[in-house]
Amino acid sequence: MKLLSPCTDKCENKNGYCTGCLRSISEISEWKTLSFIEKLEIYKKIEKRRRLQLK
Repeated sequence: MKLLSPCTDKCENKNGYCTGCLRSISEISEWKTLSFIEKLEIYKKIEKRRRLQLK
């Protein structure tokens, strides 16, 4: 199974995370080499960041 990149092509680094996809620079640059499980972990982090952003 393959996970698509959460990239939204709205790259802007704010507070260490892209404002479009909420990933760090290292998460973005390593995405293609990560395993399915590692990508799932990043998706979990993105959801946490999104919830914090909504507060």
